[in-house]
Amino acid sequence: MAMITTVTEEEWGTCKDPSNKVKADNSIRTYVKRATLPKKLAQAIVYRLTPEILVKRINERKHTVRKLLAEDLQPYDATMDADNVAKNVADIIVEIIQISAGLAPKSDLEKQQQQQIEADLSRRFGEFLLQETDGYCPFPGCGRQLHIVNGNKTSPLYKVSLIDKSKTSSIDNLIALCPNCYTTYQLDDSKQVCKELKAAKRILSIHKQSVQLLDNMALEKGIIGVIGKIKDLKQKDLVGASLDPKEIKQKLDPDKDLAIYGVVNYYVNTYFLKVKEIMMSLDKRGIIDYEETQDQMKAFYRNLKKKKLTKVEIFNEIVDKIHRVSLQENIYCQIVVAYFIQSCEVFDVITK
Repeated sequence: MAMITTVTEEEWGTCKDPSNKVKADNSIRTYVKRATLPKKLAQAIVYRLTPEILVKRINERKHTVRKLLAEDLQPYDATMDADNVAKNVADIIVEIIQISAGLAPKSDLEKQQQQQIEADLSRRFGEFLLQETDGYCPFPGCGRQLHIVNGNKTSPLYKVSLIDKSKTSSIDNLIALCPNCYTTYQLDDSKQVCKELKAAKRILSIHKQSVQLLDNMALEKGIIGVIGKIKDLKQKDLVGASLDPKEIKQKLDPDKDLAIYGVVNYYVNTYFLKVKEIMMSLDKRGIIDYEETQDQMKAFYRNLKKKKLTKVEIFNEIVDKIHRVSLQENIYCQIVVAYFIQSCEVFDVITK
């Protein structure tokens, strides 16, 4: 299991590695024939598979060992040999996990049509979408690099996917993913996964616009407008805020929430001191009450956390609330929320 997924045993949703239940005298053929895993486990790992590691480990075995493994599987695939058995075994196990997770495989014709559509989308929108991701897969929990390095040459390695498959291929409904996440998502009709991808796309889109449009004058004007309006947001359940600043990695896990982590980390590194300077100035001039503003942001977060929303959904929801009241551009609202994440009003510290 450790060779096929980055998900730790604590996250599997099952107490033990199911592959350990296979008796010692059973061959891999018996395990493959059984072709099933607990559905909860399969769903937990299906988007975080690492077949390339399994291929590498099998190929590290001696030729004789790989030949015996291939012969054991030839009744199911006559083309198996020592040279291709690693890739074929990895493909088989990935398919087992996908089926166990409830994802139905596509026919050869459907796969061919899908490949043609993807190639056209990559040709038309690929370069823009790749830049939008900053070179990393934005799928929640992934974060793979969208390029490979071969010697001194770097080549892109990504696929362009529709986010909402029931809608047209507009730029707002497309996202660049790593090949693994792309392939799995094409089999998945989960509304929750689609919702998470929409949220990730929204963050990426606004962030790309911010890098192109922001300057110091506009930044200060926008943030003053936002902060001046935050006090108008109504929240009854105000609580004290923790004022001990934490590093972003203590609040957001880049392995699980890479899209939001990258955006927040960028804003904090670039604008945190400027925002703090503006905050202190507004507080001294009596335009805002800084402590009250902190309490309100903490209350927003706690109320949304009770709804069991993801961190991406919470981030977008707070940004939306500030945007509706301040009537400022979303980018300024995002910068302010990122400030409060660093200041410990939004998101709890990750416990190990």
